[in-house]
Amino acid sequence: MAQRQRNGLIIRGSQVRILLGPPIRLLAALAVVTCLCVPSALAASGRLSPHSETRAPVLAFYYMWYHRTTWCHCTMPDLPIRLYDSSDGATIDRQISQAAGAGITGFITSWPGPGTTQDANLRSLFAHIAAYRAAGGAPFVSSIYLECDMPAIRGNLAGSLRYALMHYASNPDFFHWHGKPVIFVWDPLGGGRTLGQWASVRRAVDPSHHSLWIAEGTNMSLLTVFDGIHLYSAADWALSDHSIAATDRSFQTRVAAYNAAHRSARLWIAGVMPGYDDRRVPGRVSPSSIPRDRGATYRESWAGALASSPTWITITSWNEWFEGTAIEPGRRDGRWYLDLTKQLH
Repeated sequence: MAQRQRNGLIIRGSQVRILLGPPIRLLAALAVVTCLCVPSALAASGRLSPHSETRAPVLAFYYMWYHRTTWCHCTMPDLPIRLYDSSDGATIDRQISQAAGAGITGFITSWPGPGTTQDANLRSLFAHIAAYRAAGGAPFVSSIYLECDMPAIRGNLAGSLRYALMHYASNPDFFHWHGKPVIFVWDPLGGGRTLGQWASVRRAVDPSHHSLWIAEGTNMSLLTVFDGIHLYSAADWALSDHSIAATDRSFQTRVAAYNAAHRSARLWIAGVMPGYDDRRVPGRVSPSSIPRDRGATYRESWAGALASSPTWITITSWNEWFEGTAIEPGRRDGRWYLDLTKQLH
């Protein structure tokens, strides 16, 4: 698995594929500070209203790649309380209810492209969100995480984005911001992709920015094409002598400086995570772990993110069990991280 360099920082690649094959990401160190509170608010339609956008929505990265045969302590540091198949309706209902009950605004659902099993699962997710809302459940939404390394997307970026916008963006339960559907993009500059290529795709698919495209990465030049930046790896980017709070403030300051210089309104999206452990992932180069410390890591991560005044908060993750970042109820910690999430906002 190759290493990549961004902004002078070396990070490990995301090419390991386990069972169903989606990319698995490397996360790293978290540090300091105390916690603040940011509740999310939604309009009854499931879209955020202009009046509710004074507070940061909270969106959790969500994976629908699991089968009953996926689960094994040999590849994961922990397992969910109930082993499940991601296409199972009762499982989807439970996950929506649990996340909404913890105050999470919605999911950012990993999407490897049209015609895939996860594409079918995504359609099912929206149907279950609609049913949950119709039954009186709290408003809940989902966006998509465009997995650029996946075969169905890699050679057809423009076509994949058109498909996503055509099939999902008009859904009332798709995540919108100020009326615009939001798509998150994983590793846009990986695999030899360039900003020039993305600029061409943007001109072809959405030249007037009727949708918001949020890039994963640290390179501020991404903002010439994308509408904002998020860090899947939370504040993994901190150097050894910096805290998560200082790192998040640094990124927020850099986005603000870009906006001032270009008279733009690009978005800063801060990430939080409870810990990390990829030591059981087969083939992982330089495996590592970040202890959860019974919630201390999560609290510090939240505090650093919130102190940077982000537009939104992302949680890594709802259910990435391979890398040990899940807050979904598990056998080791029970509902601890779900309840802690509710407390923190």
